[in-house]
Amino acid sequence: MSAVYINHDQISLLFLNHREAIISFLMQRVRCPDTAQDLSQETYLRLLRKESIPHSDNLIGYLYRTAERLAIDFLRYDQRVTSKFVLLDDELVCPNMQPEALTILREQCERLLDAINSLPDKCRRVFLLRKINELSYAEISRELKISEKTVQRHLVKAMLHCHQRLNP
Repeated sequence: MSAVYINHDQISLLFLNHREAIISFLMQRVRCPDTAQDLSQETYLRLLRKESIPHSDNLIGYLYRTAERLAIDFLRYDQRVTSKFVLLDDELVCPNMQPEALTILREQCERLLDAINSLPDKCRRVFLLRKINELSYAEISRELKISEKTVQRHLVKAMLHCHQRLNP
């Protein structure tokens, strides 16, 4: 196959004569008028960059083959790009706490810690052993050497105190 040397004027004439047909051809492949326009321009630019065209007898065929290859490359690229992205639901909720909720939670924690720290010593120790260490009433009773009934009373007193401090 021999190469044909073609000048810029011949390429411009070839492109102008077949521009609408090339755009229509590309539109069937990419299904987007803007992309078809862009690819037709790129086809023209590719031909302009060449010093010779290795297709002596069918320049129109070469024009269409160049456009088709550009469309295929575009579709491959577009498919790779769109497969990497996931469409997000408009109602998708961020799994992280929002700043306002985090601030409220911090304030509640500070008030709870203040409430716990303001408990009488025995009450505070019963509360912490039960809620933090997760000991049973019997285990707390043995550790503090008080009756289980007293453990219950201290725990109720601590819970009421914390509830009142958190919900003024």
